[in-house]
Amino acid sequence: MPRPSVLYLTHHLPWPACSGGRLREGQLLHRLSADFDIEVVAVSKDPRLDHAHLGDAEAAGVRARIFPASPATAPGLSSHVRRHQSQPARRYLADRLAAAPPTAVHVEGHYLFPLLPQHPHSQTLIVEHNIESQLLEQQAESEGDVALLADAVLTRRTEQACWRSASAVAAVTDDDAAHIRAALAGQPVPVIPGGADHLDYLQAGSPSVAPSDAGRIAFVANFGYPPNLDAAQLILDEILPGVWARCPEATMTFTGMYPPPWLHAAAADPRVAVTGFVPQVTDYLDAADVVLCPLRIGGGVKIKVLEALARGRAVVTTPVGMQGLRQLPEGSVVECLDVPAMIDACVRLLRSPADRELQEKRSLLAVRHLPTWDTSAELLAATWHSLAASPDPTLLTAGS
Repeated sequence: MPRPSVLYLTHHLPWPACSGGRLREGQLLHRLSADFDIEVVAVSKDPRLDHAHLGDAEAAGVRARIFPASPATAPGLSSHVRRHQSQPARRYLADRLAAAPPTAVHVEGHYLFPLLPQHPHSQTLIVEHNIESQLLEQQAESEGDVALLADAVLTRRTEQACWRSASAVAAVTDDDAAHIRAALAGQPVPVIPGGADHLDYLQAGSPSVAPSDAGRIAFVANFGYPPNLDAAQLILDEILPGVWARCPEATMTFTGMYPPPWLHAAAADPRVAVTGFVPQVTDYLDAADVVLCPLRIGGGVKIKVLEALARGRAVVTTPVGMQGLRQLPEGSVVECLDVPAMIDACVRLLRSPADRELQEKRSLLAVRHLPTWDTSAELLAATWHSLAASPDPTLLTAGS
């Protein structure tokens, strides 16, 4: 009997695992490729990088096609939809779906949904990592930008129109699922959470890194993503000056792809390092005394926080960084409501090895409360199977 087939539409090749979104998708697809015939269609904003890693997709057991994104200027489109236009991808999807309809169509983000042919979208699942309209509202409030607020309104309309047209919608956190469920008049919304077993956390308590008297802080992120740029700017402008006033020798490392020129320029201070893309972030996490994640804008679950917890690091973050992690035992992460609290937390953990060791032990305990990638893959597989069995979204129950 042939395996069920899934056409998987996303905005990047899930390899290399250089961002939280890529890591999540790659972990799930690798596990599901044993039971499903998966074709990835990536509408890429960095086709050179993605083409270089087609072999990784093959190694994970999936076929992949890459189409460059061609941002559109047409009026009436939200910014997310405009950024992910691709006529070659649109033509390929129309021909592919007409010639050999798959068991299920999986769409990573509502903004890719308009690339599908205009007909009833049976067996089509939209998975939202964030509620993008909410992120735009947060950014508009932070920057006082009326244009962003208008885009948030348009994005909300687009989101809800796409959700209503798809067979089903899934989220990665309970909060996002509740938001979508309310917009869809109570329709079941499966939750496919992020996992925490992508790193060997059993070894995380004793990283083989020489101790540092100065104290090392790290921020791991994809700097092509505006909320991470906002957090990096906050670190440079407000958090680091406060930390350095009390711990002048402390160092700060920014690790991740697409750092902008102004972030590279910050490395003129010898206490600041900017690595750019690295194949594995584990060495940088293990070297950190404090992993800082001062997000003010965001939604969904933060894979960067899961990675740090899985390495047994002391994590300092904000309420935004804690989204989707409220099930963790109290104190697993140092949650701070403002910049002075983040400065105080960093200084305390840098100065006190005993406090830092206690926080690291709390991190390792917290990991055991998180879903594994195997659990997440099982939930997504159940959703695909339910979708294939019945296009009626009211019959979707996995994780809802």
